This record gives sequence, structure tokens and C-alpha cells, in this order.
Amino acid sequence: MRFRLPQLRSRARRFLLGLTLGFLASAVVATLTSLGYFSGYQGKALDLYFWIQGRARAPEIVLVAIDDAAFQRLNERQPLPRDYLAGVVRGLRKSGARAIGVDIDLRRPTTPADDQALVAAIQGEPGRPVIPAVVARTLQAVPATDGEFRFRPTPLFRPALEGVSGFAEVPRDDDGFFRRIPLVVPLESGEFFPSLSLALLARLGGQDSATLARTLAGPEPIELSLPEWDEARGKGRGTSPLRFYQDEDWKINFVGPSGSFLTIGSDAVYPLGASGGPVADDNPFRDRIVLIGATFADSRDAFPTPRGLMYGVEIHANILHTLLTRSQIQPVSWGTSLVLQFLVCLVLSALFAVVRPNRALLISVIGAALLTAGTSAWRSAPGTYWFDVLTPILAIRLSSSLHDAMERRRIQRSFHQYVGREVAERIYSDDPALAGQRRTVSIMFTDLRDFTTLSEAMAAEQVAQQLNEYFPMMVQAVERNHGIINDFIGDAVMAVYGAPVDNPAHALDAVRPALQMQAGLE
Repeated sequence: MRFRLPQLRSRARRFLLGLTLGFLASAVVATLTSLGYFSGYQGKALDLYFWIQGRARAPEIVLVAIDDAAFQRLNERQPLPRDYLAGVVRGLRKSGARAIGVDIDLRRPTTPADDQALVAAIQGEPGRPVIPAVVARTLQAVPATDGEFRFRPTPLFRPALEGVSGFAEVPRDDDGFFRRIPLVVPLESGEFFPSLSLALLARLGGQDSATLARTLAGPEPIELSLPEWDEARGKGRGTSPLRFYQDEDWKINFVGPSGSFLTIGSDAVYPLGASGGPVADDNPFRDRIVLIGATFADSRDAFPTPRGLMYGVEIHANILHTLLTRSQIQPVSWGTSLVLQFLVCLVLSALFAVVRPNRALLISVIGAALLTAGTSAWRSAPGTYWFDVLTPILAIRLSSSLHDAMERRRIQRSFHQYVGREVAERIYSDDPALAGQRRTVSIMFTDLRDFTTLSEAMAAEQVAQQLNEYFPMMVQAVERNHGIINDFIGDAVMAVYGAPVDNPAHALDAVRPALQMQAGLE
């Protein structure tokens, strides 16, 4: 592809304008995002990322659902019968579950015998293999003197369970969706309280509640040695450090829509705990982390997420998977983001300089989608980093439109010196880039016979007077027949027909003014 000098200059102006505006817009958005603005825009972009990502595998987590069938069989009693929950927990222990999380409301006491049965099932029997179990608690927000909020965990039906608990609340974004989770929250006592998933993994990593509380109190960054799951190989990696800050929110890396995790009804698990018989070694709970939660309609425990409506226990499973795989979604640091934005703007500006704007926009969007899909499948690096590619694409597309508008005005002003406004606008609409077109045209040359000899014998004033009468008549004859004066050379005239405005009858239109000129001269 060969470009002439005017084209190269135009493309260079388009490139520099795109690079400047694209990088400035990206820098402003990156700065404001690092300050906490554009969270809604970021959330919608992450929704698009999840849509592109599709569904991932998460075999390390299994859900036990107290569904509508189980709820009806329990005569729709709330709180749920504690002896039933105890049987489910015992069944999971007998099945060899690796850890158990109970996402059920356990605030109100029921009958003492049933309550004690559940406490015993959660704490485990002496002499049996240690299988950590953690229960969910709700929080009450308490205003503090510094204008911030502290939290107070609501009491459970039995204080003995409060040492093996974590909070279950997930904050809601401004649009009502659940996308993030604080790993810890500050308590009014000055301590920090872990989320349900973090508390469960800490217990699985061998930390008791006292040790975990001391670690969460600081210094920052907090570092916990927690189990890790190798998502690519589908097996555990042992333990590795997990670092975070006390005020840090993690974006939940959802594995898929509702139903992505293996889910088994509680009625299939309860008989395992109620009977004294053994459980098969190849059951689906062995060496898996199991979460128990309500999915029956009256629980009202379904919430909107980027992957659709999802039960609370499924949201906690996604949080747990995010922690286990270290696949938290976090923004690229401000400095790194600026460097990457500049490189992206360089590439995009070059693309928009050599390709038509709409085609370049389509290529950019498709390329960004393919890059997102490719990086989402690459799990060798810890975490998933959020990087904004939409801002430079849109900013450079806008700069391309701005450049075209400026170029249009410049060309129109230039052409207005030679042709009318209507002709200039038609020229630019036919060839906005002024790249040139190959056409068949008619060119008419006129010359006054013996004009040089006559002008030598005439005074200069007479020559000027003759030409001032002659040229207007010639120009009018050309313009009446759709021609354009290309050049005046002394007494000679050069006129073009069929360009720059297309005219199929250009040859006939070139002959007519010639006859009119001869008649006018006589």
C-alpha cells in the first residue's frame, strides 16, 4: 500500500490526535478509578468480562441445598429443625468432607435437645478425624465517633458456636448487584471479624479463632497461610500465603450462573447421618469443601449477581472459590495502568490512522474481546487483573471523528477559493481522505490566436480591458456546462469536465462551451 505525501500528513495528524486524546482520557479515567469513582462503569465492564468468560469448573466445592422438597417435608418449619441440620452435618462428616460451612440462620434457639445435637455435630465427636466446621452470622452496623461504621455480630442460639463463625453479609453495589466481598470488617471492640469463607479456610489451614483474631488485628498487610486450589490441574496445592488489607474489598470471580456448583439435596444427606451404616468411599463429598444453605422459596435468599439470580449459598461458594484459587479480580496499579494505557493507545492510534474509523473500531472491540477471553483462560498468574481497554478505544474513535471534522473544514476552506461550496462539499463526500481517484474525463484547452502579437502592439491598459471582458465570458460558459476551471495561463484557459464531480456526459459538456465561446468571441 503506497501513500502520497498529503495522505501521510493526514494520517500522521490522525495518529497524533488519537494518541493524545486517547492517553489523556485513559489517564483521567485511571486516576478517578483509583480514587473510587466510576465503580458503576467498572461493574458493568466486569459483567461483560463474566459473560465472555463463560463457565469454569469448581469441583473442590459441593453444595447441600435445603430445597423446597425438604422444606415441605419438614412441614415448612422455621427456624429449620436443629435435629435435621445435625443429621446433615453428621452425614457430611461420615462422608469424609474436607470442611463444612453452614449458611443457615442460627440466631433463635429451639428445643434444648435439638440445639445440643446441632452443636455436637458442628463441634465433632472426640476421637474422630478433625473436620473443621464454621457457621454464618449476621452483622449489625454501629455508628462510631469518627463518622465511620463498626459492626456487632448478632448472637447465636448457643455462644459455643460463636468461636467458629464468620459473617455472611455481602455488600450490594449501587445498582443492586452483588459483586464484591470485604474479607474482614471492623468490630466496635476494635477487633476484626472474618467473612464466612475466610474463617472456613483459616480453620482448614489449622488456625483456631484466637490465632486468626490476632493475625487479623495487624500489622498490615495481613498474611494468612491458607489452602490453595490449582484450577488448571483440578487439585490442591497445599497452603500458600494470602495477603490483603483490612479495608480491602475483593471482586468476586464468579465461576458461572446459578447451578455451576455440584448441588445435592439435603434429603439425600440426612439419612447418612441418621443411620449407623458406613458411607461409600467414592461419595461426592469426600475431600471436598461442603456448604449447606437454603434454596427453598420462603427463605428469600436469592440475590442479583452479574451471572443472574443466585442463592446466598452459591454466592458464598463463589467467594470461597475466589479465595481458594487466588483469582480475585483487582485493578492494575495506577502507575502500571498508565504505562499499559500508553502502549494500548499507541497501537490503537496506529490502527485508526491506517484503517477506516468504523472498521478500526470493530477490529479493536473484537481484539479486546479475544484478549479478555484468552487471559481469562490463563491461570498461571495469581489473581485476575482489571484493566480498562474501553476508554482508549472510545476516546480514539472520538478523536478520529474530530480529526475528520477538522480535515473537512480545512479542505472546504481551501476548495472554496477555487470552486463553490456545493462542489467542495460534493468533492469531500466522494473522497473524504482525498486519496485520489482514477477517472475518464474531458479536458478543454482554449487559446487566443495571435494574442502575443496583438498584445505587443497594444497598450497595457487595452490588454487588461480586453482580458477582463474575455475571461468572465469564458468562465461563465465553462460553469454553465458543469466544468471547472483548472488553470489560467496568460490568455489560455484549461477546464476539466467529469471531475471532481462525476458526470457521465462530460464529453458533450466539454463541446458545448467551446461552441458558446466561439459565438461569444464573435
